[in-house]
Amino acid sequence: MILIFNTIINSKARDNFTHVIAPLITFGRKYQVITLDDELPELSQFTRLLITGSELSASQGSEWDEIIISIIKYFVKSEKPILGICHGHQMIARAIAGNSVCRRADIPEFGWKKIQIEDNFLFKGISNPVFLESHYDEVCNLPEEFNIIAANSDCAVQAFQYRNLPIWGIQFHPEMQFDNGFKMVQNHLAENLQDNKFYKDELKNKTQIDQNFKIFNNFINSKFQESL
Repeated sequence: MILIFNTIINSKARDNFTHVIAPLITFGRKYQVITLDDELPELSQFTRLLITGSELSASQGSEWDEIIISIIKYFVKSEKPILGICHGHQMIARAIAGNSVCRRADIPEFGWKKIQIEDNFLFKGISNPVFLESHYDEVCNLPEEFNIIAANSDCAVQAFQYRNLPIWGIQFHPEMQFDNGFKMVQNHLAENLQDNKFYKDELKNKTQIDQNFKIFNNFINSKFQESL
């Protein structure tokens, strides 16, 4: 069973991920969603961990860092598959390599952006992708046991895999389809006018993002041997 750790703070966005997005990206597999306020279930019952994005800052820290990092470390030690999105990606890096691998980005990213990807099991079936970006923080200075598997001109670590294990972090948001992704970014830009200068739209056709859900299917089907 998949454990989805929904770390989103805004109640409306949190509920949307739990009730609308989670069923779409789990492809009929059994899963359980927990939030920051929930009592922790017995972690041994779960085969893999998915950590959402969040309004929390990984570079600045939060009151929930200890619990987030403890859950990540349990799955890392067990060598069970992990996928972290945006803030989840940053927290995986911190949990494994320490606080120095996450910082405030010189160039925040907002909007639909092209990403250069490496040949990796997580990206099986994906080519020339465009993903939604919405972040202030970024992963940096990773030790050599991390393999950087995606990048663009504004962010050198768009995705990583830890060693040859099925443990991945992705800075972007493949869970976002066009309508909800566009709405999320536009709401942010309306409330944070200074960020409009960082907005980019490299999406030429909405169908370019139809392939993005494959990341979750690949993650769900990942095994230790497949990630070598």
